[in-house]
Amino acid sequence: MRKIPLLGLRSLGFLLLCGFQSLAATPQLPQQEPDKEVDPCLASTCRSAPFRENLSAIGKKGLGTKYLRGIFGGFAQGAGIAGGVQFTTADAIPHMELRAAALTSTGLDRRLDLESVFTFAGDRNHADVWFSYMQRQNNFYGIGPRTSDTTQTSFATDQRSYQGSLYRDIAQHFQGGVYAQVMNSHSGLGKNKKDPPITDTFSATPAPSIGQWTPGLLSTTQIASYGGFLKFDTRDNSVDLTHGADLYARVASNDGMKGHAAFADYGWLEGEFDAREYVRLGSSRTSLALRSRGQFKKTKGGSQIPFYDLAYLGGREFIRGYSSYRFRGNNLLMFATELRQTVFKKTDRRGVDVFGFADSGQVWGDSRSTSDPVVLPNQHFSSSNWRSGVGGGVQYRHSRSLAGRIEMGHSNEGNRLYVSMSRGF
Repeated sequence: MRKIPLLGLRSLGFLLLCGFQSLAATPQLPQQEPDKEVDPCLASTCRSAPFRENLSAIGKKGLGTKYLRGIFGGFAQGAGIAGGVQFTTADAIPHMELRAAALTSTGLDRRLDLESVFTFAGDRNHADVWFSYMQRQNNFYGIGPRTSDTTQTSFATDQRSYQGSLYRDIAQHFQGGVYAQVMNSHSGLGKNKKDPPITDTFSATPAPSIGQWTPGLLSTTQIASYGGFLKFDTRDNSVDLTHGADLYARVASNDGMKGHAAFADYGWLEGEFDAREYVRLGSSRTSLALRSRGQFKKTKGGSQIPFYDLAYLGGREFIRGYSSYRFRGNNLLMFATELRQTVFKKTDRRGVDVFGFADSGQVWGDSRSTSDPVVLPNQHFSSSNWRSGVGGGVQYRHSRSLAGRIEMGHSNEGNRLYVSMSRGF
């Protein structure tokens, strides 16, 4: 069993302290109708493209003003506990809201968002235009489904992106839209001094070895992408555990605009789906959560995909029991099952749950070569490439969108502890 990082233990202690203080300080309230329950937390930023994202926030009832929100989240897995502040015009401007958010994480990642949200031609048509700047540190083990954990290293990315989306509420619970994005990314050496430099094992060019080649490493890429999405969401978090369904699909085209490297030819088509079902078992306090997710990327001609844009497996959201971003490839297929049980109920939305889970999935596909013997085994979907993890944990639900979660996953590579401000998938 690997040692649990000190950062994870500090986050764990902080989360437990906040949860128990909240349970102790909150007066016992009579049961109320779900739509009338006092709840200072709300969903602040919900996006479906180019990436699915839902940030939780404490708004007016928690901070005393509608023009300032406390934000939880803002980074994908591997960043630790994250959050910050968001300034907003709220309802001061008819049909439009302006937002500015500054976020950071216990992993010292940083993010800045400037955003305008519009509603037009009725209340079913929406537009979202935003600029985002983000600095991240992530793990890297190589490309392919059979990379060794002994090659662990890290890299840093510095990204600036401009994006906009148009979407419509087609029917109740059903939404569709289109989007466009231009993202400028630079990748460099990671700051984790415990790992060897990424350049000790991997190369920014095909020489001397195709197997070591990591497209996009130590270079700047500019990728233009556009696509569309459909979402059907009947999830209900108003009473106890989540129930309902969440179905999502997206297609996109990506093309490199320019690059600063020995290799700068990038272009690919992609599609993804994410299907989730939450089934109540006998009562609202027992639930079976099921998830299936697929992501498929096909390069255009002899183009490549920057290594940080490949599909990935491993971590809190993508096969627990493995390190974050443990495996990378063109394609991904995964399944997750989680049995949840409420053990303490404070109100309809607030309580403590325990859960057990089993995850499984694999990555495949490698565009770096069609003949190199090192790369060829990465190409195909194979029964020998499945990776699985099992485990369990506990979560404290504070509201519909805000929760604290601690979970332990076990795989053939050891045990991993995950701490997050999340209700899970």
